[in-house]
Amino acid sequence: MNAIWGLDYDMHNDKCYKRPCCPECGEPIFKYGDGTYHCVNCHQVVKIKDEEMKKWLEIREETKIELEDCPKITTKDGRHLSGCGGKKCMEIHYVRNPISLKWQQAYGECRNCGTRFIV
Repeated sequence: MNAIWGLDYDMHNDKCYKRPCCPECGEPIFKYGDGTYHCVNCHQVVKIKDEEMKKWLEIREETKIELEDCPKITTKDGRHLSGCGGKKCMEIHYVRNPISLKWQQAYGECRNCGTRFIV
């Protein structure tokens, strides 16, 4: 099966956009760990033959990691809630927004205290 252009929805921007989709059910496709593309709904393997689709997917599959300070979060009375306040120890993973292509946080974990977050 060859991918087709379909529509998906970005809840952060409240907009629909064109993206490669499954020809059987019209749902988005994603790259699995083995490098093949599968439909998120019917789990069928989908091939990408269109060069424009390949380029579209490659840009949006990019990720980056940055180290930032871990925030130390306390209550008004000084009780510790989470984080350690360490410098450059929070490993933050970024992905691209599918519409704007701007980097946005996806998840992270502090290398010192283990505090985690997911967006």
